[in-house]
Amino acid sequence: MALSFASARLIMGLFFIYSFALSNWLIRIPDVQHRLDLAPGALALCLLGLPFGLVCSMVFAGPLVEKFGPRRAIRYGFVFYALPLMLPGFAFSPVMLFIALMLVGLGMGPLEVGMNVAADRIGAAIGRTVMSRCHGFWSVGLMAGGAAGTAAATFGLPPGEHIAVVIVLVLIASQLTALRLPALGALPSAEPGEKGPVFALPPRNIIALCFFAFGMLLVEGAITDWSAIYLRDVFGQTPPVTGFAFTAFGFLMAAGRLAGDWLSTRFGAAMMARVCCSVGLAGLLAMILAADPALVIIGAAAAGFGVSIIFPLAVTAAASRDGSPAVNVAALSLLAFSGFMVGPVVIGFVAEAFGLRLGLSTLLIAAGASLLLSGEVRVRPKKDPPPLPAAKGGIAAI
Repeated sequence: MALSFASARLIMGLFFIYSFALSNWLIRIPDVQHRLDLAPGALALCLLGLPFGLVCSMVFAGPLVEKFGPRRAIRYGFVFYALPLMLPGFAFSPVMLFIALMLVGLGMGPLEVGMNVAADRIGAAIGRTVMSRCHGFWSVGLMAGGAAGTAAATFGLPPGEHIAVVIVLVLIASQLTALRLPALGALPSAEPGEKGPVFALPPRNIIALCFFAFGMLLVEGAITDWSAIYLRDVFGQTPPVTGFAFTAFGFLMAAGRLAGDWLSTRFGAAMMARVCCSVGLAGLLAMILAADPALVIIGAAAAGFGVSIIFPLAVTAAASRDGSPAVNVAALSLLAFSGFMVGPVVIGFVAEAFGLRLGLSTLLIAAGASLLLSGEVRVRPKKDPPPLPAAKGGIAAI
């Protein structure tokens, strides 16, 4: 498959569009919480909708992408992801907010897997890794969407109308970009002629890798969901300051990912995983122990660098293991993204009982576990399949 770096730019652009849409919602969570008069625990249960839908969709996302190919999964995935994203801003009850976010999550699974598999295949075809840079553009989109959402909140634009305008632009841009992607085709199964699995559960050879990603994705999801509320409730800040930690987090995460391919090649994947987990832990401590908003913003920036290349490294490692790349990536995402499910609930209920500062401190355990498992990101070449034993009596021995 002859591809040029132009194909990599297209998939990078799609990562940007994907996160730009999501972060416009994330930055408006405090406004929706205030409008619905939700306590931290109730908000945590509502936010559970998106990761619940995402984890459910990850169960079948791998086989779908394997069957229909990454480009079609990306094109239709954007539609099923973006249209429901209009709903949370208009939610008039906690139940509606949960259902709206669950629908968003259900649309995200095939899109998430399709983009990561496309990035891996394009990088392999052009002979240079682009996975970290793709996730770098995801982080740039996160930062740009956060800035747009902060501006909308500062000028008093209601969340529903604001996000509806964003989604119209996102749908147009995503479809025009996805149509220009090369036809990557359906993906080969792990064993030719063998029917792929219906459910993408983690194979044994990537379970530890999944838990490595789980810990730092829990940190990433918690900061994106709770940083603006932390600055508002604990430090009494108002827009635009409530969005500064989120923006700083996204900026350093983007910088780390854009440099991530070079850093992991120069210093090794395992070394960079250890460095990033350590920096992330330091940033979390700064946020938890902060006495003023400036230290919260600095800590969020450090945490952004800490989580920056964790998932790209994990995706590259999973795609290199034995089995179907699509199923491996979906299985990794299934367990890793469940961090987004656990994080909001744990932090919300701890915050309601003991305060948001102590709620955020629960992230230290997850980040420490990721640090201990950082060696799992080493790329392991696929093993050649063993030769079939000789047939006995005309029937192959199995």
